[in-house]
Amino acid sequence: MWNLLHPWWEYILRSAVVYAFVYLLLRIVGKKQIGEMSPFDFVLLLIISESVSAGITGGDTSLAAGLLAVSTFVLMNYFFDVALYKSKKLESLLEGEPRIIIKQGEIDKKLCDKENITLGEIQSSLREKGVDDISKVRLGVLETNGKISIIKNE
Repeated sequence: MWNLLHPWWEYILRSAVVYAFVYLLLRIVGKKQIGEMSPFDFVLLLIISESVSAGITGGDTSLAAGLLAVSTFVLMNYFFDVALYKSKKLESLLEGEPRIIIKQGEIDKKLCDKENITLGEIQSSLREKGVDDISKVRLGVLETNGKISIIKNE
């Protein structure tokens, strides 16, 4: 239960590499995928986690290996949060910047295409904010978390 098959630092290194790889992969996929998880996205996430689990522990099923991996993930997440909080430059690099997707009732179709955002998704965001006509929108912002913020005309 407690005996490790590999040196302890190997579990930490493997976990850190997998964490960084999955983070970068999700970052490349785009903001929308993170903010709006469909059932297909959820299944993909489960498959990814199952696929990398053996790579994290190197086939070791001991409790110690699992605890080392989980501890590494939690600590890396904490250190990323602290680093992003302290450095706006790093935050911009890793998290991206909010992007204006609607301005004065006009949708930026190029940005929608780039971020794979459909008209239906924009309309859904408008309805959530109680907006029934896009011409009433002063600003629509695609946030770094994938959500669309809506600011109505006064």
